[in-house]
Amino acid sequence: MSRTNLVLSLSLAALAGGGLAGCAAQSMTGDDTGGDDGSGGGRPGMDTAVATLAGWSDAGFLDGDRQSNLFNNPTNVIYGPDDKLYVADFDNGKIRAVDMKGNSTTVIAKTGFARPFGLAFIGNTLYVGTDRDSQGNGGLNDLMSGTIWKVDVSAKTATPIAERIGRPRALAALSDGRLAVGDYEHHVIQILDPSSGVLTPLAGTWDAKGFADGVGGSAQFATPYAIVQRSDGKLVVTDYDNNRIRLVGLDGTVSTVAGSGGAGFADGAMSGAQLHNPQGLSKASNGDLYITDINNYRVRKISADFSSIQTIAGDGTPGYKDGDKTASEFYGLEGLSVKPDGSMVFVADGTRGENQPYNRIRVIKN
Repeated sequence: MSRTNLVLSLSLAALAGGGLAGCAAQSMTGDDTGGDDGSGGGRPGMDTAVATLAGWSDAGFLDGDRQSNLFNNPTNVIYGPDDKLYVADFDNGKIRAVDMKGNSTTVIAKTGFARPFGLAFIGNTLYVGTDRDSQGNGGLNDLMSGTIWKVDVSAKTATPIAERIGRPRALAALSDGRLAVGDYEHHVIQILDPSSGVLTPLAGTWDAKGFADGVGGSAQFATPYAIVQRSDGKLVVTDYDNNRIRLVGLDGTVSTVAGSGGAGFADGAMSGAQLHNPQGLSKASNGDLYITDINNYRVRKISADFSSIQTIAGDGTPGYKDGDKTASEFYGLEGLSVKPDGSMVFVADGTRGENQPYNRIRVIKN
């Protein structure tokens, strides 16, 4: 499953951008009806438990209201302090902002800023991890090209603070102002000081993909993809290829809290829960955690007391369907973000880097 190949043709993106631009004058209240098959017509309403906030089946780059805007493989989202959703528009190489009515604007469109994924807010400052360096260089044979940027969302500026450090797709704000960084290609968790750009190892063995609980370098991960910090200071990590949820102390101690290692699907007590490539992760203010269980095509919730895991949306079928939570369908669902009060969960429902008609931002209403 490649996330580094741009496989969507330019002609399709151009057709989507031109053919749908005329929809911008339509109502953005979500009351228009019609299909979302790329053939025109109003986009689905937003009055269902699972709805489409922004985007369309076809890929493209176009700002505007939710009846017209276009994205190209959105891979991650984060709810900001200004009540806007910030989107890593991966194959467009941009950071976009979407308000709660689905209107989109572009925050970062910069030469050299390419393939954004990791997102974290510290106060009003957004930090972004990209797969490319500040010149836009990198690729399948250059796994050190990743860069972390400091983004001023008001000034719309992006400044690299740690360059060519690996592939930092997991970013999490820590309570002390530092960032936890998960490198999904090199299988380690590190701590970044944003003021100096210095990275300090925390847990995992560089380039040693595996599974082991332990302390520091004796622990092993297999594609750590997302991180959040609990109220007790410990880090929760989605360990993608191990099909597990791991817990990491700031002393480097690693333990496993969910998943059996084999891919599967089971809700219930954490001890018996099963996952299939857990990827995105976000925390509500009450401590509940939300996960994109990507190859189960579901969004799931870990209770704040870490006693159970349950499915909140998705029927396990890859596709696109709004409506009831249990009957809804998702496809890309790589990253997600929960509104602090837990009332809404936002999902970046992109293409997985494949030539597929999924380029939307979805919302689940709790």
